[in-house]
Amino acid sequence: MRNPHLEYQRQAVMSASPIQLIVKMYDLAIQASYREDEQKLNDILKSLINGLNFEYEPAVQLFRLYEYCMSLAREGKFEEIRELLEPLREAWEQSANQNGAQASMTNNT
Repeated sequence: MRNPHLEYQRQAVMSASPIQLIVKMYDLAIQASYREDEQKLNDILKSLINGLNFEYEPAVQLFRLYEYCMSLAREGKFEEIRELLEPLREAWEQSANQNGAQASMTNNT
């Protein structure tokens, strides 16, 4: 028997836009920082690094930020990590919401 919660999560991931997936990754990283789970946090940060497109300038800054967060995790400075990631997560969410609104307007015309 399938776990309904896991099935819901799978469907949410499968139907999410790339930006929504980034927001979810930030959510997971922030949750890991609250649990002080260095390994999980580093795994998520590595996934974010692997998803960077270095043809665009912000990728270099994000790469450095993610590496810095990994360094902070090694030092056990999880609150500092949250202070860095939470505003970025909010910015990504705003972008996702704007893209969703634009897509909705395009579909209605």
